[in-house]
Amino acid sequence: MKRQILIIILLAIFITLGLMVRGSSDGILFDHAILESIHNNIDPTLVDIMKFISFLGSYKFLVPAVGFAVIISIINRRYFVAKFLILNSLGSFVFNHLLKLVFQRTRPLDYFLVEQGGLSFPSGHSMVSMSLCLAIAYLLTREERSKRKRISAYTLAVFFALVMGLSRIYLGVHWPTDILGGFIMGYIFYNLSKLFLSYGLSLL
Repeated sequence: MKRQILIIILLAIFITLGLMVRGSSDGILFDHAILESIHNNIDPTLVDIMKFISFLGSYKFLVPAVGFAVIISIINRRYFVAKFLILNSLGSFVFNHLLKLVFQRTRPLDYFLVEQGGLSFPSGHSMVSMSLCLAIAYLLTREERSKRKRISAYTLAVFFALVMGLSRIYLGVHWPTDILGGFIMGYIFYNLSKLFLSYGLSLL
């Protein structure tokens, strides 16, 4: 019940953010303050690091990486893992694209450190990384009895997603509220994909 309440609250926050930024080409709330603070203190070495981290969340890396994991899972007859990886990664990517079409927010063009096309809200990197990292943590610990190990796995998953989001802000290709929206929807989609896997995908 607590998780359902949390999801409802997060969904309400996401919808509120979405309505505030819909069709906008400007920042809201703390967007400009954070981007200005970062971009007044740019470090070339950090830029290269953030580019690499951002690459790890791109389709150029995730498609072959997830594809390889799915193939290995099928070879080892771990069909549950293969189904969940496909559902989670592909589903979050498609859903993110649909949400961007709904909200039509322009990226923070004045802050770009790298070229980036497409719409801005919610961040695809943040949404997919949050959803997929949580899914991986779930798959790795679903038979684990140690609560400490489960917490550690989920903590690492969230940490990696947070770093991914930070990389997108640092590179100036997203408003901070895009990242927040991406994290929220990533968490929600992770829970939805688990729910569908439990009650729907098992019938396929």
